[in-house]
Amino acid sequence: QLPDLKDAEAVQKFFLEEIQLGEELLAQGEYEKGVDHLTNAIAVCGQPQQLLQVLQQTLPPPVFQMLLTKLPTISQRIVSAQCLAEDDVE
Repeated sequence: QLPDLKDAEAVQKFFLEEIQLGEELLAQGEYEKGVDHLTNAIAVCGQPQQLLQVLQQTLPPPVFQMLLTKLPTISQRIVSAQCLAEDDVE
């Protein structure tokens, strides 16, 4: 469940939780689940390019590739969530 993207504090909290969860799962060898949480964090991150550069340096190459393949779907979810949020405003 994504946070309210207008609530900076909720987004920050969600971001940190997802990074932490993702790293814990990766450490346990749960790559698929770990990558899911990292993509959630990237999705709400203000500077995804910087985060991706850090992850590229810290993750094993196959895990980073897995992450890249999942990014388009999470981006779609964010875009639709933002569109829905904008519709609510009217």
